[in-house]
Amino acid sequence: MHPVLFELFGYPVHLYAVMIATGFIVAIWLAVRHGERIGYDRDLVLDMSWWMLVSGLIGARVVFIIVNWEQYYYTCVDVEHYNTLFPSRPISEPDCWRLLRFWTGGLVYYGGVLGAFVTLFWFMRREKLPTLPMLDAMIPYLAIGQFFGRFGCLAAGCCWGKVTHLPWGIEFPAGTMAFRQHAQEGLLEVGATHALPIHPTQLYDSFTGLVLLGLLLWIRQRKRYHGHVFIWWMFLYPLMRSTVELFRGDDAERGFVFEYVNEPLNQVLGLPVGSTTFLSTSQFISLCVVLVAGVMLFRRRNRRDDIKTGVTPSADAP
Repeated sequence: MHPVLFELFGYPVHLYAVMIATGFIVAIWLAVRHGERIGYDRDLVLDMSWWMLVSGLIGARVVFIIVNWEQYYYTCVDVEHYNTLFPSRPISEPDCWRLLRFWTGGLVYYGGVLGAFVTLFWFMRREKLPTLPMLDAMIPYLAIGQFFGRFGCLAAGCCWGKVTHLPWGIEFPAGTMAFRQHAQEGLLEVGATHALPIHPTQLYDSFTGLVLLGLLLWIRQRKRYHGHVFIWWMFLYPLMRSTVELFRGDDAERGFVFEYVNEPLNQVLGLPVGSTTFLSTSQFISLCVVLVAGVMLFRRRNRRDDIKTGVTPSADAP
């Protein structure tokens, strides 16, 4: 991992933030190019993309804080209690600004997507344009943010995986979140300088982002109705995300709706004995989204719109 890329005027430039910004820039550039190709005004797409960026960051941060509220509430109002809850990460004085320091890690992808979608719906309503064609145009490029963003997670040391003996397992150095977790669980020898080898779940998620991008672009070329690409994203991304979640080891960071251990599945996947298999917060959200998408795909399986350009109105477009 390499959390700080360099210092600028004495301030650290975090690689996590750089990768997030890179993902946004590339995604917006591709969205603007495609938008112009199908008839959207360049300034309209740029304006909408800016507000989606802002609302996406806010949504991703707010959801992360809600899931991990103890880490942020007590750092501001009760330092002693915080140090009791997190003895491996003690602080000496209140730190309310921690809420805003997203560049050191702490964003939830689903929260970002929700914030961006709300803004897109609002923006298209304001412009009196159909929403579903724009969703189909923009949704594949979310995978670009996923691809770059997870490299940022790798640099920051968050979203780490479970212990593995596979040859591609990675080791995080002392002081990282994975190292502290392994030390607390008594998995490390005295004087250890690295955590145990773990699944590179950040890279798994990044790779699935590329796969998802390719699939959505392929579907977009063959879509039969407005909203077709968006519905397939609702189906494919949660399935991929839930699969990667099986290998995630940051249980305390993610949160669980309930904890269920499936040893036969753990054994098949080569996961440690006693690992929690289901149901993380993200897996629960993914399950709900997949069910909705499955119903929508089934109901619209024979539908065909007269699709000429991305701005063609659709009878059911919101």
